[in-house]
Amino acid sequence: MFRFMLGFRFRLLLVLAGAVLLAGGCQPKAETAALQTAPPAAGKADHACSYAYFLWGRHAELLLRFEEALEFYQKALICDDQAAYISEKVPILLLRLERTDEAAIWLHNYLQTHPDRTGMRMLYAKVLLKEKRNTEAMEQYQLISEQHPDDPTTLMLLAEMYLGADQAAKARPLLLRVLAQDPASYPGHILMARICQVQHLVDEAVAHYQQALERNWSSELSLELAELYIKNERYDEAASLLEGVVERDEQNEAAQVALIHVYLLQKKVNQALAGLNQLKTYTEQPQRVDLTIARLYTKQGHYDKAAAILEKILQKENLAEVRYFLAVLLVQQQKYSRALKQLRLVDQGAAEYQDGLLLQVRILREQGKVEEARQLLESYLDTGKQSTAEMYMMLSGLYQIEGRDDIAKKVLLLGLKYFPNDENLLYGYGLLLEDNGEHSAALAVMQKIITIKPDNAAALNFVGFSWADKKINLDQALEYIQRAIELKPDDGYIRDSLGWVYYRLGKLDQAIKELEAAVRLSPEDAAILEHLGDVYLEKERMRDALQTYKKAVKSATEAKDKNRIREKIRILDKQGVR
Repeated sequence: MFRFMLGFRFRLLLVLAGAVLLAGGCQPKAETAALQTAPPAAGKADHACSYAYFLWGRHAELLLRFEEALEFYQKALICDDQAAYISEKVPILLLRLERTDEAAIWLHNYLQTHPDRTGMRMLYAKVLLKEKRNTEAMEQYQLISEQHPDDPTTLMLLAEMYLGADQAAKARPLLLRVLAQDPASYPGHILMARICQVQHLVDEAVAHYQQALERNWSSELSLELAELYIKNERYDEAASLLEGVVERDEQNEAAQVALIHVYLLQKKVNQALAGLNQLKTYTEQPQRVDLTIARLYTKQGHYDKAAAILEKILQKENLAEVRYFLAVLLVQQQKYSRALKQLRLVDQGAAEYQDGLLLQVRILREQGKVEEARQLLESYLDTGKQSTAEMYMMLSGLYQIEGRDDIAKKVLLLGLKYFPNDENLLYGYGLLLEDNGEHSAALAVMQKIITIKPDNAAALNFVGFSWADKKINLDQALEYIQRAIELKPDDGYIRDSLGWVYYRLGKLDQAIKELEAAVRLSPEDAAILEHLGDVYLEKERMRDALQTYKKAVKSATEAKDKNRIREKIRILDKQGVR
């Protein structure tokens, strides 16, 4: 009898709900006024009221009218706030309506009173991830893991999150638990392999990759393992693995490209070329492969072969990148006229146009056509199109070749107007000032460069040597030049400056050591040889000083330098040094 009454009440609720829907649509205002205005007494649940609103909400949800559905579900909860099947509908609807913040708040509050609802906690964690609240999401997964300690899905999710948060040490024990339960777990071995990579456990990572591949081979996973081999310079193993992938899938472009890369690392050029030619037969961009082959030939010094490939590409397609590359090859072969012809065919809208213009200027300068080179560059700058600091540097250099330093200076100043902090422009301007006898102004420019870029070795050397030459700021001069040496340890001129600072500091043995090293690096530089001769003389090594001065006078190109060194030789000769 009791069961019959329950069934009858349920059918009656369905009939009443259907009648209301038919009479007044999906959101009947008048008919439901009593329900809306008369919630149940505190502490009492009205199941009939709650279920009626639930049916209206479900109907609206099926019609994809989510706002209406949400309103009905919320009213249903007023009638019965303990109806879990309704409570769990609300955050899903909020998410469908893209009201993510509200969904997060709802789920947070719901879980305070229903901490054992794993599904809702999982949803909350996903919402937190969507909001990029990763730490909080991780905390939710940790709670789920505590509630279900042997659930592999949760353990895997939490381990992956730890890995994403650079906490591989915390991820590892979770995966060990997964693999202890299921030693054949495919995702478990993959994730463990990645964690081992992060922990630099290369052999262990390889073992896990191999176990995963034994259970479910895939080219993607093989490529991942190959990348691990390459990173650790295990090229033979990488090549063997990739060859196997290509053998299984001859048209796997990613594997073929990786294999070619490995062959190049192994310096197996012929195998790389064979792989490239095979790749060209099925790739959607054969011209890119041809370009790679041409670059490979270029690296080997086979310029004719590379040029022939590029010319073949240009017969089919007018590509600015290819024309510029071909011009560079022709310059390498000193075929300047042919190079210029290619460069003049590069479209002005192409990304390579500016580089091509600068290459034209270099070719014309090499041919001694300084005026033509200058006019070409000036014509471009006069158009007002986008320029570069290098263009002003080159134009200034051309004016200096013509002996027109005044205009060269103006060009550099114009360039600095557009590129005020360009270190190369500033350095060029500083050198020009120095050449024109404006040493103080030049020194100020070099100091500005150091302020902008403290690791500019040339500026550090200029300032350090200038101070040493004037016998001022010697400790700081030493610091500057030592920094420059760290940046360019094989630069003979900087090594000379270091020797000169030691000389000014009275550290003659260290000075000789550095100056002798400078001579080894730049054996034909007259200034360095003269400096070494001066320190030998200070150390009273007269014969060494004389021999070094004689080498210096042969290397000197300026008459004033030759005369000064000859005077030092004459004094030693007069003293009877032989």
